[in-house]
Amino acid sequence: MRIAVLPLIVAAAAAGPAAASEAVLDLLHFDGFETATPGAFRLGALMLRDPHVFVPVPLGPVTLCTDATDLADVGLNAQIAASLAADADANGRYDTNPLLLFEPLRGDGLPGHVSDRSGDCSVAPPLQCVPAAASAPPRAYRRFALAGSDHCLEPLAGTTSTWTSGAPVPQPGGSCYATTAADLVLNTGAVAIPLFDTRFGAPLPATSGSTGGGLLRGFLRASDAAVITVPVNGANMSLASLLPGGTGSCRANLPGGVDSWNGESGWWFYFEYRQDAASL
Repeated sequence: MRIAVLPLIVAAAAAGPAAASEAVLDLLHFDGFETATPGAFRLGALMLRDPHVFVPVPLGPVTLCTDATDLADVGLNAQIAASLAADADANGRYDTNPLLLFEPLRGDGLPGHVSDRSGDCSVAPPLQCVPAAASAPPRAYRRFALAGSDHCLEPLAGTTSTWTSGAPVPQPGGSCYATTAADLVLNTGAVAIPLFDTRFGAPLPATSGSTGGGLLRGFLRASDAAVITVPVNGANMSLASLLPGGTGSCRANLPGGVDSWNGESGWWFYFEYRQDAASL
């Protein structure tokens, strides 16, 4: 199965409710004006943690329902990793460059602007990027210093499942940031996946090197998944048919498989991401 990935494109911004132990942004005193040098970070790794994707694999007289999320080389996350590392034309620039641009990166607890956009980045270190023009107003974000079980972002109650393989959904805490919500389209190259009410939350990134453990949360409507086609083993399948409980899926009736948002059925997607510091 091949599903390439990105870049990230913001469609619209909107605030939403937070979970019980999730940080809440107070934007009462947010003036909206930033003048400092932006802090740029390329998403150098992006892994789907929930839901998992399942592919029917014929084996003689039976068909196996195979979890293809974390299969080596051919699984979804392996294909995402290959896409993020690709330089197909060998021009010294990554083919896919999802960026988070903080304007500025601030750790004082005051709110700031952050935009998720595509860009052009060097393969050779040090990582240098040229962000594309913003396609929508930036989100607001804020750094938190949390303790105990509090998190900057976490999965919503009842929207995840327990898998027999793969890493769990990250729940960034401690010194971390959270963003306001926005809709975006995850452009995977072959298909574009519309995600609603997306939020980013992650450990506050270092100004050099890489910082892992970030969480991107967003909702895919079942009506959209039903018309998105994905090439699998030489045939086109609907994205819905690869997701637990989706129409045509080989994995039905899975607890936490099908979710809801604003009266729509679908799936809350949870991606783990790594932030690689870049210079502009």
